[in-house]
Amino acid sequence: MNEKNIKVFIDFGSSKIRLGVFSIEISKNIFILEQDCISNFSLNKLDINNSKEVIKNLIKSAEKKIDAHINNINLMIDTPDIFSIDFSIKKNSDKRKFSKNDIHSLLNEAKNIVQKNYINQKIIHVIVKKFVFDDQEFFEIPNIEINYNSLEIELKFICFPNKIWKNLEKSFNSNYLKIDNLYCSSYVKSANYNSIFDNYKKKVFLDIGYGKSAITIFEDKRILYFNILPVGGKHITTDIASLLKININEAENFKKNLNQSETVFINNFNKDGEIKTKDFMNQIIFARVDEIIKLNLTEEYFNTFLSNNDDSCVLVFIGNGSKILNKNSIYLEDKFDFFKEISFFEENSKSICESGFNFIQMIKSQEVNFVPKKPRNKGFFEKFFHLFN
Repeated sequence: MNEKNIKVFIDFGSSKIRLGVFSIEISKNIFILEQDCISNFSLNKLDINNSKEVIKNLIKSAEKKIDAHINNINLMIDTPDIFSIDFSIKKNSDKRKFSKNDIHSLLNEAKNIVQKNYINQKIIHVIVKKFVFDDQEFFEIPNIEINYNSLEIELKFICFPNKIWKNLEKSFNSNYLKIDNLYCSSYVKSANYNSIFDNYKKKVFLDIGYGKSAITIFEDKRILYFNILPVGGKHITTDIASLLKININEAENFKKNLNQSETVFINNFNKDGEIKTKDFMNQIIFARVDEIIKLNLTEEYFNTFLSNNDDSCVLVFIGNGSKILNKNSIYLEDKFDFFKEISFFEENSKSICESGFNFIQMIKSQEVNFVPKKPRNKGFFEKFFHLFN
């Protein structure tokens, strides 16, 4: 198989690495591979040393299956240090006739301003929230003739720490791999799963991972909000280990067993002979999940985006950290009554890797793609973007 006919996606998780190979010609996955691997993506505790051999093995297995070398990959990854910036830029004119070049220049100017002010960050996603021509709002580039006095573009930038990016580049280069594109895994997955919940107007995706949790809010197909916090499944494991006075591995196994049955869990004794029941441990887990929800859905944001007047709003749990909840009840405070349903979306390596491939296939009216281009003279420059519409 020719490498030009495939796309390779690697979802680099904190506890598992997944690899998906997709055929461009038939827009379908050829196969999916996965392997356990513990990494730490926190900026101050970065540790990806265990991943080199795992990625090497995954690539070798993939190359055998497709009978071709793999040199380029697309990387999906989250880190607690990813953050988003809401940015607005405005241009005044005197009844100027609208041209797409006006949008081109403003978007480039906005990107340059953000990059200059966040020199230690790599911009990995640029999302258009809306265009405002005088008093008229558009969520896509308008296809009508407009004469305007002012043009304002509201944007969301998702940024990734340069220090982690450089370490990732170096690590993948050691396996003779080039990262073509870097994507925020939580955002890409939520964008893919969003279409599954089309019968709801507003969708809140809470992705509980090993060392972080991420929240993405959509209204129809438009993203309203994105945030990542450094609280995840490993913190639940640490809570259990502390309460039962057992080691982390034992606590992780205990946690995984909690949702194996609807029946009462057999009483467990810690080393001091204290009895800890399933109900008691569930209370501990729900307390931590409640904390994650409250930290993500702060007063400011849920009052802005969500209200009791919303007749169609769903909370969707995704991520490995949420799997322990799928056979238990979640009780939210009354102020969260605007959720008409709570859903647990069962992810697997196939759906996760497919999210990356589907993301580049999707028609994304909000996503801005700045395309690097080689000029005739030396050096590189970024020429205008392609805004999918």
